Amino acid sequence: DAVALTSFLGEVSAASVRLVREPWRFRPISFIHHLDHAGLRALPIIFLICFLIGAVVMQQGVVQLSYFGAEPMAVNMVAILSLREVGILLTSIMVAGRSGSAFTAEIGSMKMREEIDAMRTLGIDPMDTLVLPRVAALVVALPLLTFMGDIAALAGGGVMAWVMLGLEPPIYIDKLQEIISFRHFMVGMIKAPFAAVVIALVGCLEGLRVQGSAESLG
Repeated sequence: DAVALTSFLGEVSAASVRLVREPWRFRPISFIHHLDHAGLRALPIIFLICFLIGAVVMQQGVVQLSYFGAEPMAVNMVAILSLREVGILLTSIMVAGRSGSAFTAEIGSMKMREEIDAMRTLGIDPMDTLVLPRVAALVVALPLLTFMGDIAALAGGGVMAWVMLGLEPPIYIDKLQEIISFRHFMVGMIKAPFAAVVIALVGCLEGLRVQGSAESLG
């Protein structure tokens, strides 16, 4: 496994260097296709889950902080936690389960049908054609999805703050502006490209390791 991983990372690195030297190798149609599947189509479920988690965190925060008479501090907790940790964590988990497994299934199916061997026979590098477009698409998509997940979590927290604390939306938004700084936003966002690279590479590697049976694909 270690040898296969090292070999795969070496091939991806070599393909990336070739792409920088020869930009015409980039496949924009494949990139846009995967950007649509991994990004746009994942937005509804990510928005829903992050909205619900934001509402739950706010509700539990209000309940627990009420023992100390500090219920309004739940807004601070939801705002900072959503931007720094919850948004990127939930988004990465859902993208890994959805898009990462899709990458494995797509490439694994091609491996089972010997399409990848045929590509190599024709002089087409699978790294250029299959791996790099998926990695690039996820690197672009995950930060955008994380941003939308952050917004959804804050919106969910806002709804619960209105219900439990009587904090109307304009006041809630003003309070968020006081609490949230650019640093809090960037702490979460800067993690997204690295998570995207890991998710995409693992999904592609597992697809390329399929041996030709349905069991290995699963």
